[in-house]
Amino acid sequence: MTDDPELFATETAPKRRTRARRAPAVAVEPEPEIVSEAVATLDDLRIAGEKFIREKPLLAVGLAVGLGYLIGRLRR
Repeated sequence: MTDDPELFATETAPKRRTRARRAPAVAVEPEPEIVSEAVATLDDLRIAGEKFIREKPLLAVGLAVGLGYLIGRLRR
């Protein structure tokens, strides 16, 4: 079997256009650091979790099963 040179003689692909140059970055003033005074205790989180489970049990179980699956896959 011989190679037919006509099969490999293709035109060159058109060159891609280069992207336009971006303008120089504008200096951004740093924003002041925001300190939050809100602190959640473990009791607050426990109460919120129990409320979520009572209101949406199927979603809570689905999230627990999905999280368990992901943890199991990551441990392998």
